[in-house]
Amino acid sequence: MRKTTTLIAVLVIGGTLLPGLSHASDNGATRITVTLGDYRFTPHQLTINSGQTLVLELHNTDSITPHNFTLKNRDGGLDVDVDVPAGGQREVELTPKVPGSYTFYCSKKLLFMKSHRERGMEGTLVVTP
Repeated sequence: MRKTTTLIAVLVIGGTLLPGLSHASDNGATRITVTLGDYRFTPHQLTINSGQTLVLELHNTDSITPHNFTLKNRDGGLDVDVDVPAGGQREVELTPKVPGSYTFYCSKKLLFMKSHRERGMEGTLVVTP
């Protein structure tokens, strides 16, 4: 009985703390935790149905480096640009209407250095019909 209780506790806690897990919120939106750090997004691919609301919980795990989440596609009706300070978190809500594959990235860049996107900090939002 004790092992079962421990397993249930681990699953409940893990489901709320592990990055990249998705779950439905009270308003029917899908919530996904996205970690920004080490010049990457985790997870780097997100999938949602068109017309479904997506809430992204953005967590920057870097202690010094600020990042952002940029997703701009006029044809897809997407225009998101959210700064996430070092060690900080932000939440963004979007409802993609047009099926397709859209690239999101970090647009930050230090003078004389490669941009975060050039260093590999990008991912894909897949919107299914």
